[in-house]
Formats: sequence, C-alpha cells, structure tokens
Amino acid sequence: MNDKIVRINIRLPDYVRDWFKVQADRYSVPYTNYVSMLLTQIYERETDKELLRDLNNALNDIKNLTGNVTAEEMFNQLKQMQDIITRKYKIDG
Repeated sequence: MNDKIVRINIRLPDYVRDWFKVQADRYSVPYTNYVSMLLTQIYERETDKELLRDLNNALNDIKNLTGNVTAEEMFNQLKQMQDIITRKYKIDG
C-alpha cells in the first residue's frame, strides 16, 4: 500500500460543503481534513467487507471440499497424518 497523500478536487453544492464545515468544527479540524477522514473510513470499511467476503468464500470452499467437518475433527485428522508421517520417516519429536 502506498501512503502517498494526493490532492483531489471535488465539486459539492454549497449546502453540503457548509454541512461538512459545521461537522468539522465540532471536532476542531479543518473541513477538508474531516472529509478526508470520512472518505478514509469508508474505504477501510469497504475493504474490510471485501476481506470478510473473501474469507467467507474460502471457508465455504473448505467446507464444501471436506464436508461438514468440525475444527476438532480437522485437528484430529491432521494429528493422525502427522503421526503417520512421523512413524514412516522415523522423525524424532
């Protein structure tokens, strides 16, 4: 991610700009900083949603591939595989 700050120009009706100015005054910040903060929050919220969707899809794919297996059952299967590999290759530890 590149954290370079860039300037953007947006056109707003006066009443919208004035509303942002009032809101920014409540936090004692310039209204442009307030707008920037809101846009950043929207970006972060949307990227979080996208990550959750991707995670959910990955978990659904795993569930579809393995059937309806609990985490404990998966752990037990992995432990059994580890034991088999350890015995086969006589790995210490």
